[in-house]
Amino acid sequence: MNKLENQSYAEKNKGPVFAVLSSLCYGLNNPLAALAAQNGIPTTFSVLSRATFMFVISLIFAITGKLNFKIPNDVRPYVIIMAITTALINLCYVGSINFISVSLAAIIFFTFPVQILLVSIIKGSQNIRTSDIIIFAVVFIGLIFVIVPDFNNIDPFGVLLAGLSSVSATFLYFAAGVASRKLSPIMLGFWVHLFVLPVLAVSFLILSPHIEINELSSYLPVLIMSLCYVGAYYFQMLSLKFTSVLISGLFFNTEPLLTAVAAALILDERLLFSQYIGGILIFVSLIIVSMRK
Repeated sequence: MNKLENQSYAEKNKGPVFAVLSSLCYGLNNPLAALAAQNGIPTTFSVLSRATFMFVISLIFAITGKLNFKIPNDVRPYVIIMAITTALINLCYVGSINFISVSLAAIIFFTFPVQILLVSIIKGSQNIRTSDIIIFAVVFIGLIFVIVPDFNNIDPFGVLLAGLSSVSATFLYFAAGVASRKLSPIMLGFWVHLFVLPVLAVSFLILSPHIEINELSSYLPVLIMSLCYVGAYYFQMLSLKFTSVLISGLFFNTEPLLTAVAAALILDERLLFSQYIGGILIFVSLIIVSMRK
C-alpha cells in the first residue's frame, strides 16, 4: 500500500520536479549572460547562441533518434503560437532592460503565473480553490522580496515591453500545455527554434552589428549558458507534459530565487535578508502544494 502511495506521490510531482529543474537551468542563464557581457559579448549574441544550440542539438537528436518530423494538423496552431511567443519573449524581455531596471522587468515578467491563474479561473477549466489563490498570492509576495524591484526612473515603453513578454509567456504556457502532450520536447525544440532563429539573427545584426572577436575563453559562459538553455527548455516541456499549466507555472516562480543564488555563486553577489525571507515564502508554499492530495 505504501509503495503504491509513494509511486502515486512521485508520479504526481514529476511535473513540478521538471519545472524546478527547468527553473534552475533558466536561472543560470542570466548570471552567465552577465558574465559574458563583462567579457565584451553582447546579450543579443548570447540569446542568438542559445537558440542556435537549441536548434542544432534538437536536430541531431531527432536525426539520430529517427524521430518523425511531421507535426499533426491539430498541433500545428499551438506550435506556431509557441514559436511567435518564444520570439516575443526573447526580444521584448531583453529589450525592456534597456529602458527599465532588470529587477522591475523581472517582477513584471513573473506576473505570468498569476495571469495563468486568472485565465484558468475565467475558463473554469480547473477546480481552483481559495487556498490556490492564497498560495499564488504568497508566492508572488515572496517574488517581490527576492527580486527587490527598483521603481525609480520608470519608462512606460520599457514597462510595455516587459508586460508584452509576460503576456507572451502566458500564451506560450497554454499552447505548450497542449503541444507537449503530443510532440516530444526534441521536436518542439526543433520546430519552435527553426522559426525563432531568423528573428533573433536579424535582431542581433540590427542591435549589435559590430562585435569584436575576443579570446575563445571569453565565450565559455555563452557555451555553458546555451547548454543550460537546452536543458531548461526540455525540462519545461516535460513539466507541461506531466502536470497542468497552472501547477507548472506556479513552480516556475522558483526561477528568480535560483537566479539570485546563481548570481551569488557566479558573480559573487551578496544575497539580501529580504531574499532569504522571499525564498522561504516561496519554498514553503510550493512544499504545501506538492504534499496536497
